[in-house]
Amino acid sequence: MSAPLRILTVDNEPSVTLSLKYVFAGPQYEIRCAESGDAALIWLEAAAESYDLIIVDQKMPHFTGVELVNEIRKRGIPGKIIVLSAHLSPEIRAAYERLEVHAIFSKPFDLGELRSAVARVAA
Repeated sequence: MSAPLRILTVDNEPSVTLSLKYVFAGPQYEIRCAESGDAALIWLEAAAESYDLIIVDQKMPHFTGVELVNEIRKRGIPGKIIVLSAHLSPEIRAAYERLEVHAIFSKPFDLGELRSAVARVAA
């Protein structure tokens, strides 16, 4: 059996975090949830192993998703990034595209489409 896909979700909405934990339950995934960009950066830098995938929201306390992804890129933290957000103006989408995230989804999102994107990113 191969190693589980290590996922860090960063979202301050408990309902989204709970949904993601449910969707990615099972031995093929190892999921950790952060409620803010601050907490995510601490976990990303302290992790003994890097996360394979980081799922980021846009609107959070202390950091926006764009600011968090920018900080992740500046620090050279590895991991592919998917954005899930209800706050995606054309300008914000363009900022994520410049930061080369791997997929962008608007909330509410389709769980099947998210699973497919995660499978593509993990491949």
